[in-house]
Amino acid sequence: MFVAGRKRKQAAEPNQASTSHSTLSTSAPLAEVHRWYVLGRENFRERQYRNALDYYNRAVALAGNEGIRDAKLYEARAHTLYKLREFTRALSDAKEAIRINAHSSAGYICMASILDDSGRPKVALEVVERGLSQVDRSAPDYKDLQLLHSSLSLRLDPTYELEFESDFDPIRRLPTDLVVMIMRLLDTRMLYICRSVSTRWLNLIDNTPVIWSKPCYLVESPARTLARQLPGYSKAQKRMQQRAYRAPPDAVVQRVFEKSQGSLVVATVPDGLAVSAKVLKALLACRRPNLAQIAFGRASALKSESIYRILSWCLPAMVTDIRLPYCVQVGDEEIKVIAKLGHKLRALDISGCIRVSMKRLFVAWNSVLVDASTGIEELIINDHPGIAELLIYSSKLRHFAKLRVLHAAIRDQAVFAMVKNLGPLLGYFRQMQITQAPFPDLRELNIDGLWDTTLSAHRFESTRLSTLLGACRLFSCNLRRFSALDSSAASHDQMQSLFSQNLSSLQQLHLTRATALDAQVLAVGPMPVSLLLVSLDLSGCVGVPPQALLALVSCCPRLTHVNLSQTAADNYVLNQLTESVNTSDASGIEVLVLDATDVTGAAVRDFAAACSARYRRQRNSQHAKRVWRLQLLDVDNCAGVGGDAVALTRDLLSIMSTLVLAAI
Repeated sequence: MFVAGRKRKQAAEPNQASTSHSTLSTSAPLAEVHRWYVLGRENFRERQYRNALDYYNRAVALAGNEGIRDAKLYEARAHTLYKLREFTRALSDAKEAIRINAHSSAGYICMASILDDSGRPKVALEVVERGLSQVDRSAPDYKDLQLLHSSLSLRLDPTYELEFESDFDPIRRLPTDLVVMIMRLLDTRMLYICRSVSTRWLNLIDNTPVIWSKPCYLVESPARTLARQLPGYSKAQKRMQQRAYRAPPDAVVQRVFEKSQGSLVVATVPDGLAVSAKVLKALLACRRPNLAQIAFGRASALKSESIYRILSWCLPAMVTDIRLPYCVQVGDEEIKVIAKLGHKLRALDISGCIRVSMKRLFVAWNSVLVDASTGIEELIINDHPGIAELLIYSSKLRHFAKLRVLHAAIRDQAVFAMVKNLGPLLGYFRQMQITQAPFPDLRELNIDGLWDTTLSAHRFESTRLSTLLGACRLFSCNLRRFSALDSSAASHDQMQSLFSQNLSSLQQLHLTRATALDAQVLAVGPMPVSLLLVSLDLSGCVGVPPQALLALVSCCPRLTHVNLSQTAADNYVLNQLTESVNTSDASGIEVLVLDATDVTGAAVRDFAAACSARYRRQRNSQHAKRVWRLQLLDVDNCAGVGGDAVALTRDLLSIMSTLVLAAI
């Protein structure tokens, strides 16, 4: 068969044609591949790595269908995956690029960088040495390979010590007081990284005890911030970048206590840490003139005797904050020691401490108090079977009359099995005929799960507990923060009492699955011109009509976190939010959840366009103190939002790296 011209040459050299690593051809069959490659490169330069990865995936898939394996495609995708910290996939692409083109300097650099960041610098050095032997010296990236080889060789040399030059070392250029202030803002992991920079940094950090005065082992992440702002919404937390938490070794915690010396302000035991005898000895050996807080991490393996010794050790100090969440070893003896702090104590967290009896707690405080009330302003007692006793005893004894923050949520259904004998308690409460609220200065209230109808079995006593919440007059005036997730058992009267007394002062309202919430409740009084709400979660409140939602949202110019999933929210509500984005530069919505609502693609597109325009306007402004951006938009399960609208929305919001959730 006669094959002419270029085709005959390709037939004679098939391997060379299939493994071409030159610039992508722009001929007709490969024009689409080249277009995806260029779009991916443009998004990579703008640091839109997720979008760049999508384009590179399309280019690689299309090139594979055409029978072409181009090294540049795999190199570009490997660099993108490396930026996204997906090391396994990035390493695979870098190996494929080297397999296609053994002289690919970019492939060797990417592969070595991935191995180095993965904690394998020796293997990375071997890859660089192999690249130096394969890559031509005239290649544009050959000098980069040489620099990487020098850097890895010096770091692996045990006699080498990295030192900054005086012109670039911030410790030499900045005042020492300013450097110490910056170091105090770092978590423990970052402090250990800074110690390895140079001898000067090591000496400064180790010889300045105040840097270790407030150890932090849990780094804040976008997922944890979202969980704190909207605790009832958890779908997007897995999609957001979050570092897996691992408890630090005993040796790290021991050194932190030893380095703090007499400057320890917060004695922190990390989550999940099995405290050894050495750690306990190092803590008890610390001087405590400035000690203000004792914080035991959740699920910390501490014996009852160790907790008792630590609490007794902190008695002479001015400790104002004690947090013992889910320390099941804590009992009545430890509560007696805590009660000896008297009026000094301002915050107490005994969530999940099921061995603590509420009756014994009030008896312990009654024995040490000079006047009627303690100085505690924050009490966290989540997942405790004695919540009902706390409310009833507080109505009579007034020990916690100065409370400003009360968290009494039940998230563990097994706790309800421990709640019993509420009938006699309610009878005793009715005989007291209390007319005054037990916590008149309350500003933050969390009762998640106490109104959940799934726990309506008689043995769980949930019906009586729900009745007690209304009878105790918990909804005092001027609440700032209120949270009641899974409130399907809340009554209409309780909703009216909550909104009539607190709507004008609330800054955070989380009320999910409240079937008793309707237009009549929201219209219980004249709607203020401007509400103070910043975080609003009404997900699952199907009884609220769209007109009531529109009236509520239009009075909230300060909203930043909004969750209206599974409600009657429609285009009018979303258009009102779009208008607030266009007209106000002081604040703006950062998280918007409209899952399973009646919004349409046109309204979502207009909202995305308004957000993109505002972001560009603030970024180009010289007077903007903080550039606002939309972090999350959830329009999943919205029948009126099509694929074209979702694609256009993602393109508009890609400049802000907004996470858009939508199933097409």
